[in-house]
Amino acid sequence: MANLSIRTKVFIWLSLFLAISDALFVWINYRAEQTRFQNHLEQRAQYLQDLFTVELGNTSLRMQQMATFIASMPEVQQAFYQGRVAVESEGGGAGGARASQARAHLLQLINAPWQELRDHFDTRQLHFQFGSNATSFLRVHATDRFGDKLEGVRHTIFDAIRDQGATAGFECGKVICGIRGVAPVFHSQTGGINHDFIGVIEAGTSFRSLLELIEKPSQAKFAVLLSMSHLSQIYFPDRLVALAKDNPPINGNMIESTAHAEVRDLLTTSQIDELVKHSGTIWIKVGERHMAFTAFPLRDYLGERDLHREPVGTVLAWMDVEDDIKQLRRDLAINIAYALAAFFIIETLLFFALRKATFSMEKMISTQTAVLREMAVHDELTGLYNRHYLGEFLEKEYAIASRHERTFSVAIMDLDHFKNINDEHGHLFGDQVLAETANLIMSRLRASDLAFRFGGEEFLLVFADTHIHEAGIICESLRQQLESQVIGGLARGKVTASFGVTQMANKAEPLDTLLGRADLALYQAKNNGRNRVEQVLLTS
Repeated sequence: MANLSIRTKVFIWLSLFLAISDALFVWINYRAEQTRFQNHLEQRAQYLQDLFTVELGNTSLRMQQMATFIASMPEVQQAFYQGRVAVESEGGGAGGARASQARAHLLQLINAPWQELRDHFDTRQLHFQFGSNATSFLRVHATDRFGDKLEGVRHTIFDAIRDQGATAGFECGKVICGIRGVAPVFHSQTGGINHDFIGVIEAGTSFRSLLELIEKPSQAKFAVLLSMSHLSQIYFPDRLVALAKDNPPINGNMIESTAHAEVRDLLTTSQIDELVKHSGTIWIKVGERHMAFTAFPLRDYLGERDLHREPVGTVLAWMDVEDDIKQLRRDLAINIAYALAAFFIIETLLFFALRKATFSMEKMISTQTAVLREMAVHDELTGLYNRHYLGEFLEKEYAIASRHERTFSVAIMDLDHFKNINDEHGHLFGDQVLAETANLIMSRLRASDLAFRFGGEEFLLVFADTHIHEAGIICESLRQQLESQVIGGLARGKVTASFGVTQMANKAEPLDTLLGRADLALYQAKNNGRNRVEQVLLTS
């Protein structure tokens, strides 16, 4: 290079520097996009776990309500009471002839409501137990199994008998695992055994209906896996052998529930096997498609009360992210194209256009980033802000309110009986209802208020520098306007909403607590008949 001019040397060195810089820029940007994508998947994974946990609690409560319904029937109380007396007079356990007659009588009484629970409420198990050892008197779903003691195995039942109160949660028994609800049964006459307390009734269901409910709004697929080590400690040995024959375990786990046959092949891959063992979120290529997987622990009734206990299984969720990966690649190609274009432009203009070209490129990238961010924080269907932006916005609003000693209110708005609209008219019609509802919200709120799509048919409204009573008035006005409008072509009053309103309490209160209080107010609105506004303030 000794014979080259200074201009040429500068040109070569600048060219080399620019080439390296462009390559580094593309690589860093691509890595940043991958990191953002991974963060998005992890946020999505948390949403799926929260959705599963909430629906598990709802299902447990529904089973508890079914058990309470059966326990309130006088004829069932009398028949169960007679059965317990017969068993105890015949030596306990399965009892003898009198116990058998009482069991048959109770089964006859329960047959009609049992069929109703199965057909309309997806109840899969109904079980009667009594005594300090939780003796099984009648499994309506498995009538050949009775007389065994469930103490030390079925803690939902044992705790309900011990405390003479209701319990609920997921738990495995000697015959089947399920989402359980247990209710006490009391004898309607005085002078009954154990101070009129007879025993308990347990209603249970599988994960099937739960998974169906959460797969639709989440657009993900789910599988519930149970640990063979846990099942081997609980199940009747012959039951476990028969079950393993029909449903062979994979890497120490048995598939408890899923609607997707491909899960067996997925579980045999080393990456998914490791994910199931350690939990987390990954994305890999499966066949010709890229898929995102997340796994989180499944805890039973005892595990929910003692987080130090080992999980009894794992929940695996996955979704297709091929379009997202293609977008990453398109972004990479665009970045490369921009880098090459910038390189040749800068090479041509050299010193004179270097600053201008750099400025132009930065402005272009900034504009694209702003556009992408704007797309990322809005819900595609309704145009409202989405849930990903909610946390960021609330943190800022919380900080502003705390710093200036102001307050703000939030409201969760939930369309009443929206599932019925989807079921009767289809999901496209439901989407139209959601979109028109969002338009109504935006047209009625104040300029300082913000609206978010919080879930499937849920919206979250944020009222800056607004006390709860003023926010309640705004929500009541919005509720009345919605009720009086023709939404999606439905008659006035066909589309209504329930509102749960609360207010920021103090600087130290976590945001999750604030949202939880709004959700409690919404639950009260639903519980009090829907199409209403309920307010809940933090009480000290």
